[in-house]
Amino acid sequence: MNKKRKICVVVASRANYARIKSVLRAIKDQDGLELQLIVNASALLTRFGKVSDIIQTDGFEITEKVHVVIEGETPSTMAKSTGLGIIELATAFENLKPGIVLTVADRFETMATAIAASYMNIPLAHTQGGDVTGSIDESVRHAITKLSHIHFPATEASLQRIVRMGEDPELVFNVGCPSIDLILDCDLKKDPQYIVDKPIGTGARLSTSEPFVMVLQHPVLRNMGMVSSRLKKP
Repeated sequence: MNKKRKICVVVASRANYARIKSVLRAIKDQDGLELQLIVNASALLTRFGKVSDIIQTDGFEITEKVHVVIEGETPSTMAKSTGLGIIELATAFENLKPGIVLTVADRFETMATAIAASYMNIPLAHTQGGDVTGSIDESVRHAITKLSHIHFPATEASLQRIVRMGEDPELVFNVGCPSIDLILDCDLKKDPQYIVDKPIGTGARLSTSEPFVMVLQHPVLRNMGMVSSRLKKP
């Protein structure tokens, strides 16, 4: 009897989960695969929505929970959390013995996952590499690309960047962004849980009976301490 191949997916945040949920479903439903699900970092914290509870409600079994976040919300604590993540994830991988590790996008927890897996000689797959954003995320993303063995970029342009970085074209697959798959699950009028139940930030509570515009702003980490200004000649 053939053993199932163990696919270990590391989910570290709400954003991670949205970007990989449809993949988790596909792995879970594939007879020849065994899903190992590690949930860590902010995905375990109540103040970030504790997405681990949502993951379990959605029917996924969490294999291991790994706490790695050092409080402080500074570049220093982020760097330290990355180091702690490497230590704790290396222990998890040693216990689980996955056939392949799948990591998502570009967060500091993703870097920890990539370093731990690659140093342990575990094949590493990476989603959404090759994107260009102009922030620290881009540097982290490209570093993870070079540590990874199989690549699943979201666009043709990103695929070409990964190939130009020297990765094997036969191991780079343009699959699009898996989070787009979730649109098929969403109906704001039928599923009010997708709407925030109380106002946050500015503006009134959203109404699903009227058109609305959602605006998102991504914080730019390099503005903390103005790295770009330090690199300029005096």
